[in-house]
Amino acid sequence: MRALKQGVVMLKAVVLPDGTVGSILVTKSLDRDLDVSALGATRQWKFTPAMLRGVAVPALVEIEMSFTLK
Repeated sequence: MRALKQGVVMLKAVVLPDGTVGSILVTKSLDRDLDVSALGATRQWKFTPAMLRGVAVPALVEIEMSFTLK
């Protein structure tokens, strides 16, 4: 917040069959510290896994994380 940076960090992440997040890639960087915050937050998320013929499978998702100052 001291740097007065705001904007969007774009990520690509693999959602594993158990709904947890596997590998994550920053596809649009905003600031190193905000990128690290976005990665840390995403690692804590739990998703409903993708299903293929009734079986949970890994899936690639795109995530847009916005940082705004209020």
